[in-house]
Amino acid sequence: MLFKLVVASLWSRRVMAILTCISIAISMMVLIGVAHLRAEVKYNFERTVSGVDLIVGSRTSGINLLLFSVFKIGNPSNNIQWKSYQNIVNNSQVAWSVPLSMGDSHKGFSVIGTTNDYFEYFEYADKQKINFWQGESFKRLYDIVLGAEVAKKLGYSLNQSLVMSHGTGKVSFTHHGDHPFRVVGILKPTGTPADQSLYIPLQSIDILHQTQHIHDELLANVPLGKNYQPQLSAFLLGSKSKIAVLQLQRSINQYKQEPLSAILPALALRELWQIVGTVEISLMVISWLILATALICMTTMLLASMKERERELAVLRALGAKAHIIILLIGSEALLLTLLGAFAGYILVTVVLLLGQPLLEQHFALYIQPYADLGSVGYYFVIAASAAILLSFVPALFAYKKSLMTGLKH
Repeated sequence: MLFKLVVASLWSRRVMAILTCISIAISMMVLIGVAHLRAEVKYNFERTVSGVDLIVGSRTSGINLLLFSVFKIGNPSNNIQWKSYQNIVNNSQVAWSVPLSMGDSHKGFSVIGTTNDYFEYFEYADKQKINFWQGESFKRLYDIVLGAEVAKKLGYSLNQSLVMSHGTGKVSFTHHGDHPFRVVGILKPTGTPADQSLYIPLQSIDILHQTQHIHDELLANVPLGKNYQPQLSAFLLGSKSKIAVLQLQRSINQYKQEPLSAILPALALRELWQIVGTVEISLMVISWLILATALICMTTMLLASMKERERELAVLRALGAKAHIIILLIGSEALLLTLLGAFAGYILVTVVLLLGQPLLEQHFALYIQPYADLGSVGYYFVIAASAAILLSFVPALFAYKKSLMTGLKH
């Protein structure tokens, strides 16, 4: 009976009730959306690199080293000599290594010189390896492998001929036209910055900057360390035991031949996330303020309707409705409006993410799960419902006193 009464009462003021529901829906959409995006972006952020014990580069801050070696943002402060790289990877505690050389690009995408060990040892997410969608890894000097986003955005396919450019900017006036590369492999999407790079043999880095033409040869015939000793931007290390990681890090940081930095990727990722966390906190505060504004607007609407409902409430009082019935009626109206608005907000978030997912993948290489975590959604529902019930006491008490006074007058 109470539910029917609540529905009938709201239906008689349906325009105001619908507008209130819309305002609550929008505020809940913002609140749930921001919280969900924060969780998903953090998940995508932390899954960028996995299974790498140390990232080594020239002496710089840990965040800068992480940004240019993993996220391809910025540049190294200096290059690492090949001899230093060899000395470090020959350490008995090193299980594997992946050298990285950067500094060139192709139509705004970074070109990375590396070895086939990159495709074997580099991992992302929960230790998932990079796999090939088409083709295979490079075997010759002029072979090139494309990240998934590069192939998709530029429309490249296998056996296509590409020319690299000097520098890492989107616009370059120096092109290495004398050394065209042939696409031999395209990687599967990973949702990480690895999708937005092109990979060439480490030996080819030196060739790019030579004026004379170098004959295309099998990599097995031109091993690193003899004629080819390229300078490196950074390299990734895996240790034989987790216990030895800190010892290995300390020995690299104290390396005397040249100043080097070795960082733990997980710690550097957390430090970087803490820096951008201020934006996240600001967005959450704004979201809560928007929800509070919507609930206050609902309270105002209920208060404003009390003048119209004097007769209705007086009848209820005349029929014997006690104080708690009046309060329960107003509180139920506020609760129903809030729950309907909150549910509509959740539906809006889901629809927006379903429609916007292709754009997020295309422009930011982010995969955002369109369905928010039900535990978090339930938490926000409970908070909103509790706040609505508390705020409804103001118009409920006002309605009770008003009906009581009206009843005494008559």
